Amino acid sequence: MINTDKILETFDNKVALWLPIEAEPTDLAQAASVAIEKNISVMSVSSDSVSIVWPWLENKNVKIFSRFYLNRQDLDELSNLTEKINLAFKRGADGAQIFVPKQGLETFVSQLYMIRDDLFFNKDLFIGIDINEIEPFEWKNVFMLLKKMRATGIILALPRDSGDKSDFVGRVYAALESVEGENKDLDFHFLLGNSFVRIEQSMRLIDAMQPKKKKKTRFFINC
Repeated sequence: MINTDKILETFDNKVALWLPIEAEPTDLAQAASVAIEKNISVMSVSSDSVSIVWPWLENKNVKIFSRFYLNRQDLDELSNLTEKINLAFKRGADGAQIFVPKQGLETFVSQLYMIRDDLFFNKDLFIGIDINEIEPFEWKNVFMLLKKMRATGIILALPRDSGDKSDFVGRVYAALESVEGENKDLDFHFLLGNSFVRIEQSMRLIDAMQPKKKKKTRFFINC
């Protein structure tokens, strides 16, 4: 895939693998082999794929993250989500990535933060957000909610990139500028497709603004 080799070479210790929902078992096995060979520490798969990759990655120092997407209807009944997360953990997942729309983030946190420690005991919790949805003045509230949820980290996703017309750099800048002491341990993950330019821009901002987060930064690339 375009840019994959270049990204792996340039950001080798910052790369994580992202497997699509429709990935076949052979694709998952191949990706697991790549993760082991390249010392990639994280792989993200659909909840149905966890049990397929787990035998390949058991005791290999590669974390398996199962991902979930919420919409407004899901927020009305989160018990279904907790059941799916529990099942993913039983199948071998080391953590969950939950993508939440901006307008539903407060509801999501208010309903789950009380059971967070039981549901995610010894597991990682990452909350994914479409960076295009968050305005600069809203980041402080976002980080306040992540702190309340005791999230392991945030995933800044860029599902739509308008190129030169995009304010991507400004949005990442605003996010990094809003990180305060209480979120000093928060991991920063990015889902930017396989865009070398966007990954490089993000890494430069982290180097300049939040250098202590370099070890906690990962860029998911399509595999």
